[in-house]
This record gives sequence, structure tokens and C-alpha cells, in this order.
Amino acid sequence: MADHYPEALGLSPTTAWLNFIESIVLPTMPPDLPFAIQGWAGMAFDRTSYEDLAPDSVWECWMAVHDQAASYPSGLGAVRYRNASDLLSGVHIKPDMESIRTYWDENYSFLRDHYVFSLDQQWIIRLDQDTTLFLGKLDFMRSVVDRLGGVAEVRKMMDDDFIGGSDDVVGLGDYIDGLLAPL
Repeated sequence: MADHYPEALGLSPTTAWLNFIESIVLPTMPPDLPFAIQGWAGMAFDRTSYEDLAPDSVWECWMAVHDQAASYPSGLGAVRYRNASDLLSGVHIKPDMESIRTYWDENYSFLRDHYVFSLDQQWIIRLDQDTTLFLGKLDFMRSVVDRLGGVAEVRKMMDDDFIGGSDDVVGLGDYIDGLLAPL
């Protein structure tokens, strides 16, 4: 069960988490790139295509790199949002998929837009109603992408998800390339 963030860590979500989220992620949607700062890369997937809102292999690699690279505190934070300045219900989550799933199931959080992120601020995931966007510092992202088979393989995974052989009329190919470009 997720612990409520203020009780677990003694910090206010409206200050610590909002500042972190807004320093990394712009409130844009594809095909506009989401980076508010340099030194981060990303990948994105069609959330509606997966039971866990992204490919299992991505979650497995993501959590393995988190476990390997985490510094204290190595836990996760999660917060629902309507927009970046209206955060709701921040919680502390153990760094494993079962705890993330439990968070999603509590109060139907999976139905709401939300962020999941590492408390050591190495990465952040934005889950909206269409897209699961994974963003991480470059060293973190390189490790994840390497585990997934390299940039070309990850690009193909995203291309299959978003474009799938059809005409790219909205520029999602450029979006995919832009997420991976820093790598």
C-alpha cells in the first residue's frame, strides 16, 4: 500500500514535487517535445495498447536500471494531476511494479493523468490518457536504452506504437527522433 507523501517524507508535494516536475516536463503533448531542460532524453508509448500502460520490457529495464543506479532515497513518488500547477494526492511508492500497480488500482488512479518519478530525481514518467512518456537523465536513459537493444530498437518500438506503418501526418516521427536525439 502506498504511504501518503507528506507523512512518509515530511515534504509538501506542492513545493518539492511541483518544482521538480515543472523543471523537467513542459505541459506539451505529441508532437511537441516535452523537455524543459537539457541533459534528458525520453521515449513514449501508446498507453492504451498495454495492460501496464507501456511495454513490459520497458518497465522491466526501467526498474532494473533504477534499482542499479538509485541513490538514497531510492523510492518513488506518484502524483495525479489535472495540469502541472494542480497536483493532487501525492504518495510515496516502493520501487517495484507491484507497488506501482497498487497505486494505479487505489482510487482508480490509472484512469487519471499522473506522474511517477524517482525521489532521487533521475527520471520521471508522465502518464496521460493517450501516452506514457518516460524521461530520464542521459546516463540513466542510456542504460535503459542499451538494455532494450539500443537506440534503433527503441526507435522502432516507438514507431510501431505511434505510426505503425501508416502515413505520419502529424509529425510523430520527428517527436520520436527528438526524444531520443540527446542519446
